[in-house]
Amino acid sequence: MEIGILKPGQAISGEYDLSYRDENGKAFFVEVKTGDGKSFIITPGELAFAKEHPDQFKLYLVSEIDSEKPKYVELPQYFWKDEKFQLNEIIERIEVKF
Repeated sequence: MEIGILKPGQAISGEYDLSYRDENGKAFFVEVKTGDGKSFIITPGELAFAKEHPDQFKLYLVSEIDSEKPKYVELPQYFWKDEKFQLNEIIERIEVKF
């Protein structure tokens, strides 16, 4: 199987970075995040999609991306229910138009 890397902004769905089918034809949706190995940012839409497709959604956290061998970990399914992961909603800005 060949998988290409998407550059920022290339994901068509906005809810995951790539998708694939396994040998049985089951579709999976993959989201890749970078972070410091202890935290990452996920959008409300991405999280909602994960909750709607929990058995098909995979989230990989990649750290040390500037090193020769970046590290990665696949988060567990239903990570949002796992006490190890704390979700903190952050509002960076609110635009008001009139």
